[in-house]
Amino acid sequence: MNLLRKAFNFFSALLLYILFFYFVMVRSLDKGVDYAVYYEYRKVIFNGWLTTISISLMALILALLVGLILYWMSISHFGVLRYLQEIHKMIIFGTPLVVIAIVAYYYIGHAFNIRSKFWVGVITLALYIGAYIADIYKGAVESIHINQWQTAKMFGFTKVQTYRYVVFPQVLMTILPPLAGQFALTIKGSALLSYMSTDEFLNTIKTVQAASFRYSEGFIIVTLGYLLLTIPLILLVRYLEKRMNYKVAK
Repeated sequence: MNLLRKAFNFFSALLLYILFFYFVMVRSLDKGVDYAVYYEYRKVIFNGWLTTISISLMALILALLVGLILYWMSISHFGVLRYLQEIHKMIIFGTPLVVIAIVAYYYIGHAFNIRSKFWVGVITLALYIGAYIADIYKGAVESIHINQWQTAKMFGFTKVQTYRYVVFPQVLMTILPPLAGQFALTIKGSALLSYMSTDEFLNTIKTVQAASFRYSEGFIIVTLGYLLLTIPLILLVRYLEKRMNYKVAK
C-alpha cells in the first residue's frame, strides 16, 4: 500500500510537470513543432551525445588524479606547493567555467600547441572539477577520528601505511556519493565547451538550430539528452547514500 502511494504521488507530480511544460510550449510556439531536420542530423547529434559522455568520463578520471594531487599539495611541508594549490582553487572557485574554457582553448592550449578540442575540453574540466574533488578528499580525511591516527602510530604504521590501510579504505566509502554528484556536474559542465567549438552534444544541436531556425525543438532535445545522462546518476547517488547509511533529506 505504501509503495502504491509513493507511485501515485510520483506520477502525479510528473504529470503536473509535463502539463506545465506542455502549456508553456503551446503558448510559446506559434509555428508548431517539427523535428524533421533533427531526424536528418540524428547521427551527428548522437555522435555529439557520445562525445559528451567520453569527455565527461575522461575528465572525471583525470579530475580524481588532479584532486588527489591538490590535496597532497595542501598538506605538503613545502609552502610553495601549498600556495600553488590554494591559488589554483581560488581561481577555479571565483571564475565561471565558460571563461576558463575560452581562456584554456584560445590561449593556454595555443601556447602549449594543444590543437585537439577534445583534450583541451577534458583537461579544462579535469582542472575545474579536480579543485572541488580536492575538498571532498580533504573533508573525508578530516572526518576520520584522531584516535585512529594515534592507534595506527602506536602499532608502528608509517604515514604511507596509515593512509593505505586505515585512511583510504574509509575515504573511498565516504567520497563515493559526492563523486557521483560531481560526475553529474561534469556532464552538465561539458555543455559550456561548446564555446570552444568542441563537437559535443550541445554544439551539434546549436549547429542544427543555426541551419534550420528550429530553436525550441533543439532545446527540448538537449534537455532530454542531458536528463538521460544525469537522472541515472542522481538515482545512483541516492542508492549509495542509502547503502552507506547516509542521512537522506526528506
